Amino acid sequence: MAAHANLASRPSSRPLIAPAWHTIGLIAIFVGLSVVGGFFQHAAKQHPRAAVPGANAVSGYVSVLISEWLLVLYVRAGVHKRGVRLRDLIGGRWATPRDLMKDVALGAGLWALWIVLQNSHLLGGGANAAQGFLPQGMLESLVWIPLALSAGFCEELVFRGYLQKQFQAVTGNAGLAVLFQAMVFGVGHLYEGIAPVGLITLYGVLFGLLAGWRRSLRPGMIAHAWSDIFGVIIFRRM
Repeated sequence: MAAHANLASRPSSRPLIAPAWHTIGLIAIFVGLSVVGGFFQHAAKQHPRAAVPGANAVSGYVSVLISEWLLVLYVRAGVHKRGVRLRDLIGGRWATPRDLMKDVALGAGLWALWIVLQNSHLLGGGANAAQGFLPQGMLESLVWIPLALSAGFCEELVFRGYLQKQFQAVTGNAGLAVLFQAMVFGVGHLYEGIAPVGLITLYGVLFGLLAGWRRSLRPGMIAHAWSDIFGVIIFRRM
């Protein structure tokens, strides 16, 4: 009985889900990709792609899609060293249609909240500095859809799954974990400008809070993918 009480009084420690060097490497890779993205963004402003429709954008989308999944493979290799599976990072389970609908509803609610915040005057409106990267025609829109679906899965897995859990293991604080992963997420989009980084960091905080509360990345993945598809393709055509 005394031994049980002594054990219960000890502070719980969370083991790292991957080696520390692996996490540092992931952050360095993401920042590096952001720098490369900044060069492409600058080149797009200097040489508008209107004169060469389709080809340049599609090849850019494919390269981003490949880089997203390479990050997932990198994460998988790191967590595998500690016996953690990707499904452990995703969490949740759709045992019944009701479970699926609940996550869809949560994702829809988060997306609606994000749309309101993104377009509010308080946050400076919803301007996007990456307009040159957005799809313009049917071909680009068709390629954008798998890119948006991949971003919803891959980015939520990397940031709200891997980094958030790793930061929580390091700090022992769920709130700091949400904040730190959101900061990395925001800094990684620095090429879009200072104001968009603030919005993107807030985006990471909201999605991180939902992932922590729900203990699942599924509603965030739904909201993320739908936001990219609706906001970029459907909404722009309305």
